Amino acid sequence: MIAELGLFALILALFVAAVQAVIPQIGAARGDTAWMAVDRPAAFAQFALVAFSFGCLVYLHVTSDFTVLNVVQSSHTDKPLLYKITGVWGNHEGSMMLWTLILVLYGLAVSIFGRNLPPGLRARALSIQGMIGFAFLLFILLTSNPFLRADPAPLNGEGLNPLLQDPGLAFHPPFLYLGYVGFSMAFSFAIAALIEGRVDAAWARWVRPWTLVAWCSLTLGVAMGSWWSYYTLGWGGYWAWDPVENASLMPWLAGTALLHSAIVAEKRDTLKSWTIFLAILAFSFSLLGTFIVRSGVLTSVHAFANDPARGRFILALLAIVIGGSLFLYALRAPALKGGGLFAPVSREGGLLFNNVVLSTAAGTVLLGTLYPLFMESLNLGKVSVGPPYYNIVMVPLMTPMILLMAIGPFLAWKRGDLGGAMKRLRFTLAATGVTIVATLLAAGISQRSILAALGFGLAIWLLFGSLSEWAARVRLFQGSVSDKLRRMKHLPRSAYGMTLGHLGLAFILIGISGSQAFKSEYLEIMRPGDTANIAGYQVKFLGAEDNVQGPNYTATRGNFIAIKNGRLIADLHPERRMYNNPQQPLSTVSIHTNFINDLYAVLGDDAGHGASVVHIFFNPLVPWIFFGAIIMVLGGVVSLTDRHHRVGAPLRRVKPLAVPQAAAPVAAAPVAAATAQPAKPAATARLVSLIPLAGFIVLGGFFAWRLHLVEEGITPNLIPSVMVNKPAPEFDLPPLMDGQANVASADFKGKVTLVSFFASWCIPCREEHPYLPLVTQAGIRLMGISYKDRPADARSWLAELGNPYTVIGADVYGRTGIDFGVYGVPESYLIDKNGVIRFKQTGPLTPDVIRDKIIPLAQKLSKEGSQK
Repeated sequence: MIAELGLFALILALFVAAVQAVIPQIGAARGDTAWMAVDRPAAFAQFALVAFSFGCLVYLHVTSDFTVLNVVQSSHTDKPLLYKITGVWGNHEGSMMLWTLILVLYGLAVSIFGRNLPPGLRARALSIQGMIGFAFLLFILLTSNPFLRADPAPLNGEGLNPLLQDPGLAFHPPFLYLGYVGFSMAFSFAIAALIEGRVDAAWARWVRPWTLVAWCSLTLGVAMGSWWSYYTLGWGGYWAWDPVENASLMPWLAGTALLHSAIVAEKRDTLKSWTIFLAILAFSFSLLGTFIVRSGVLTSVHAFANDPARGRFILALLAIVIGGSLFLYALRAPALKGGGLFAPVSREGGLLFNNVVLSTAAGTVLLGTLYPLFMESLNLGKVSVGPPYYNIVMVPLMTPMILLMAIGPFLAWKRGDLGGAMKRLRFTLAATGVTIVATLLAAGISQRSILAALGFGLAIWLLFGSLSEWAARVRLFQGSVSDKLRRMKHLPRSAYGMTLGHLGLAFILIGISGSQAFKSEYLEIMRPGDTANIAGYQVKFLGAEDNVQGPNYTATRGNFIAIKNGRLIADLHPERRMYNNPQQPLSTVSIHTNFINDLYAVLGDDAGHGASVVHIFFNPLVPWIFFGAIIMVLGGVVSLTDRHHRVGAPLRRVKPLAVPQAAAPVAAAPVAAATAQPAKPAATARLVSLIPLAGFIVLGGFFAWRLHLVEEGITPNLIPSVMVNKPAPEFDLPPLMDGQANVASADFKGKVTLVSFFASWCIPCREEHPYLPLVTQAGIRLMGISYKDRPADARSWLAELGNPYTVIGADVYGRTGIDFGVYGVPESYLIDKNGVIRFKQTGPLTPDVIRDKIIPLAQKLSKEGSQK
C-alpha cells in the first residue's frame, strides 16, 4: 500500500507540474495577476507531493519491504540503518527521485524567499522550473519507476555495492545534486529574462544568491567525492579524471564563471548576454552529466545505469531544454545592449578573462571526455585520453587566471592601473620569489621539485595577494585601531567571501603541489615484527587479525604502529573485507593525519605464513586540499549572508536602474526594453549567437547515433571496435616484471588469450581486478598490458592487489593501446588461437560478462581451433 501511495503522489505531482508550467507563463504573457499567482501554491503542492513520495520510498527501504523491486536490488536486512536510508539514492531510480525532490525544493524556496521579486519574472521562472519538474517526473514514471513490485518477492535483497556503504559517499550525492539542480534556478531566471526581454543589474542581483547556493553545494559535493575516493579506494590519490568526475567538474567551472560574470552584470550593467549564456551553460553541463551517468555512453565506476532507452529519453530532454534555450538565446541575445564600455586593463577586463579561462577549461574537459568517441566516429583513428592529457593542458590554462586573481581586485572598474596594482603587490611578489627559491634549495633541482616550486609560488602569490587586498580595504597598516575595526565591521560580507574563496583555492594549490611532488610510498611483503621506514616514520607490522565480524562483512584486520623520533604516533588498522551480500571484497584504508601530512596504510593480499602485502603512502599536504575546499564553501556561505545578496531585499540600491513597473503585472516586454532605442542587431552578432546552438545540434546528433548503434546491438558498451574479427595489431613490448621475456603479438598463436589493458591510476581497474582470476580459472590465458603507466607504479599496484596475469607488457607511451583502439582503461580483447580479435569489452569486467560472454566464447574458439 505504501508503494502505491508513493506512486500515486508522483502521478499527482506530474499534473501539478503541468499546471505550474503552463498557467503562470500564460498569466505573465497576458498580465493576468490571478493566473500568475498560481505559481507559488503550485510550487508548494508539487514539493509536498514529491516529498511524500520520496518519504514512502525511504520507508520501504528502512523496513526492508522486499515486495518492491527497488528495495530488492539495493538493500538487505543485514545492512546498517544508515545505509538502508542512503541506499535509497544508491541506485538509478532512487537517485532520480532525490534529483526531483531537490528540484522542487528550489522551486519552494523561490516561492518563499522571492516574494519581493517582480511577479512576472517570478511567475516565468517558476513556470520554467515546473517544465523541468514535469520532464523529470515523466522520466521517472515511464522509465524509472521506483515503486515497481517484485513478483515473486524474495526473502532477502541483493544488497548495496560495498563501495557505496560509506558515510562520505552517503552524503556526497545530496550535496552534488543540490549543486547540479541548483543551477536550474539560475537557468530558469535566465530563460524568464529572455522571454521578458529585460536583463539588467537588478536581474543579476536576483540570480546571484541562487548561483551561490548551487556553487557552494557543488563545491562541497565534489570535495566529498574526492575525499571518498581518497580514503576508500586505497590508491592513495584523490582525483583520477574519470569521465563522471569530469561530469561534475564541468558545471562547477561554468558555475564559477557565472558567479563572476554576474558581478559585472550587477555592478556595471554589462556582460549581460554572456551572463545569460553562462547560466544556460552551467545547467546544460549538469544535464549532460546526468546523460553520461545514465545512458552508457561512457563507462565509469560512478555510472548508475547503461540503458539506451533511458538515455534516449534524457537525450530528448536535453534537446528540448538545452536546444530550446539556446534557440531562444540566439533569437534574443543579439538585441541585448552590451552596457558600459571598459578598458582591457580594468576589473571588468579581469573578470571577463576569468570567465573565458573557466569556460575554456570546461570545454577542454568536455573535449577530453568525448574526443576519443568523436575521433572514432569520423574514422580518424583511435586515441585514448587519460590523466596525462588533463595534467598537461589544464596547468598552463589555469596559471594565467590564478596570476590575475591576485591582480584583479586591485584594478578599478572601467579603467585600471596595472602599474599601480603591481606596485601594491610588491610584498606578494617578493614572498612568491622567496617561496620558489626556498623550495628549490630544500628539495634540490629536479623536474618534480621545479613543478612543486612553481605550484607553491602560484599558491603564495594568490594567498598573499588576497590578504593584501583585504588589508588595503581595511587600511590595516594605516590609521588608528578603532578606524581599522570600524572598516572591518562595515566591510561587505561579500568582500570577506571573495577573500575566503581565493584563500581556499590557494590552500588547494598548496595541497596539490605538495602531494604530487613529495609523495613517497613503501610496498613490500611484511611479516609480523617487520618495520617499514618511510618519510621519517617507522611503521611496525604487529600482525593480521582474522575473522573480524562487521555488521554485514567479515574482515582481516592489520595492526600497525607508527613511531617517529622514538615516540608512538598512531595505531593503524587497515582491513580486507568480504561482504556477505553482495559477495564482494573491499580493502579499507587506515589514515593518520596531523592535518599537514597523511600516513596512509593499505593491507594487501595474504602472502602466507602470517605475512601480507602492505602498501604505505606518505601523502604530504593532502589535507590542505580538503581544508581549502571547506574554506571556499565557507566563503560562499559568508557571501550569501550579505544583505545585498538576499532574495527579496529592499530595492532601494537599484532604483537608479529604473526597472519600469518591476512589481506590477505587465505583458511580456520586447527585448528592446533593455534599452530605449536599441540598434538593429548586426548580422555578425546573430551568427555568433547561433554557434552554441549549432554545436549542441552536432553533439546531440552524435549521441543519438551512438544510442541507435547500441539498440541495434552493433557495439558492446556503446564503443564499437573496428578491430573485431581482424588480426590483432603486431607489437613487441618490454616485460613489466624484471627477468621475464618480452610480450609480443606472436604469443597469441596456439592459445585463446584475453588481453587486458589496465593502469594503476585507473579506478575502474581496481573494481574489476578481483574478478580477473575467474578468467585464468577457466583455462584462458590472461595477458596484461600496463597502459600509459610508470612501471614502478604498476608493479606496486599489482603487489598490493595481487597479480592474476600470465604475462604483462609495459605500454608506457600508449602506442599499442592506440593500435588496438583503446578508448580508456580498462579494456579487454579476446583473441583466438590464430591471433584474431573476437570480442571487445569496454569498461570493467564483471562476473556476469566473464561467465556469460567471455568463457563461452573462449570455449567455442578453443573447440574450433582443435577441429582445424
